Amino acid sequence: MSSLRSGSPWSFALLLAVVLALVVAPAMVGEYSRSFLLLLFMSVAMALSWNMLCGYTGYLSFGQGVFFGIGAYTFAVLVTKFQVSLAAAFVLAGVTPALVALALGLVFMRVRIRVAYFSLATLGLNEIVKTVVSGAEWLGGNNGMTLPAPPYPWLLYDLSLATMLLTLAAAAWVDRSNFGLGLRAILQDEEAAEATGVPTFHSKLVVFMLSAVAPGLMGAIIGWHWSYVDPNMAFDLSISFDMPVMTLFGGIGTLWGPVIGATVMGSLGEELWVYLPNLHGLVYGLLVFVMVVSAPGGIMQLGRRLRRLLRRRPALIAKSVRQS
Repeated sequence: MSSLRSGSPWSFALLLAVVLALVVAPAMVGEYSRSFLLLLFMSVAMALSWNMLCGYTGYLSFGQGVFFGIGAYTFAVLVTKFQVSLAAAFVLAGVTPALVALALGLVFMRVRIRVAYFSLATLGLNEIVKTVVSGAEWLGGNNGMTLPAPPYPWLLYDLSLATMLLTLAAAAWVDRSNFGLGLRAILQDEEAAEATGVPTFHSKLVVFMLSAVAPGLMGAIIGWHWSYVDPNMAFDLSISFDMPVMTLFGGIGTLWGPVIGATVMGSLGEELWVYLPNLHGLVYGLLVFVMVVSAPGGIMQLGRRLRRLLRRRPALIAKSVRQS
């Protein structure tokens, strides 16, 4: 992964090959595999979006899933109640959560709410919105809303892939830009960062809005994929908890950590459901526990350890030969 970061031609060639393979995959695989990849793209995009806010600023959110639900319901309401075009409804499914994040950020970010309180506030927000939507009869209440079928079978796959790639591009910009450096300064010491000229309030507000877009778009895609949205599906707390777990597993505060964590855990979770359905949760939880305890930096930390070991190995071999 370090080679990808360095921008070598081979790295870009590999990345381009992977993207091209994913583009043509729908024509090469069956419906089950397409559905699995669609959900995997969602996991990657959601982990990347969570990491943009939490991994770089330290403002941990356990309610980012609320933007997933807002996006799903925005799309459903616009399409079924107001007959808005599918394209416009999809775009607004990403814009609306960003505007909600703007409104929340104007309160939460300006008062410098403590990180623990921010986590609780975002978690509570998910449940508040879920309760309001459940009681709104014009939104279908607990019964939810039914969505029309997509115009062609591969549309949702294409949209999920495009959303993931755009989120990766946004995450790469955050990771490598001066804006991202300012966010890392906030993570280290917010008051010191502001004293050195970092616009802390503005930076937190922008990244909070940015982190809300991908969950909203994926909420629209998944709701459309399942042909319905209801409060229990759209505002499921497991969505909010999966994002930090996947990010921590891969490596928080890094560009490729969320991608690796979401890919490994998404693939592993699918295999565990198939082969160990009764022990799925236990094995999954133990794996996360072992990783967090042994390598708090996730798979990225393990990769760095392995590279250091491989670099030292020739020297160690030469030393042992001289001693012998």
